[in-house]
Amino acid sequence: MKFKKTNISWIPLLFVLSVVIISGTAFLMMVFFGMYGLSRLLIYYRLAEFTYNETVMDNIFYYGSYLVMGYAVLFIIEYIMDELKRMSPNNKFFQGWYFHLITVSVSTLVFYFGVHINYMHIKINFIVILVIISALYYLTEVFYPDSEDLNKDNE
Repeated sequence: MKFKKTNISWIPLLFVLSVVIISGTAFLMMVFFGMYGLSRLLIYYRLAEFTYNETVMDNIFYYGSYLVMGYAVLFIIEYIMDELKRMSPNNKFFQGWYFHLITVSVSTLVFYFGVHINYMHIKINFIVILVIISALYYLTEVFYPDSEDLNKDNE
């Protein structure tokens, strides 16, 4: 069996790979510093207490899993709410402020009782979590408003 030699242009491939790596690293650094700054503000104003202090890798795993689980829960709930909105577009609870209030309320309750309550070394008040999730939801609505579905067929 003879292998065929492919003509891969390595310079564009390395360029694209470097752009992806640099932008991904920049994004992770911004998330890291944003979370670090938020935690420092919460500690300074005595709105939160973070008592888990082990090795660096243990801290990264503990607090990182908290963030990943929280993100997954919020993503799933937002997807489910959008699907419910799509399935019954004439329902008044899936239009306007009702929809936004229901989404934020359900997201906060599920995050608090599904994720936050299981992390005993992270002590944040329910109202603070509600404010943070509301701010995140507001920012997603500002930067990613409802847009036209480009994947649907226009027949």
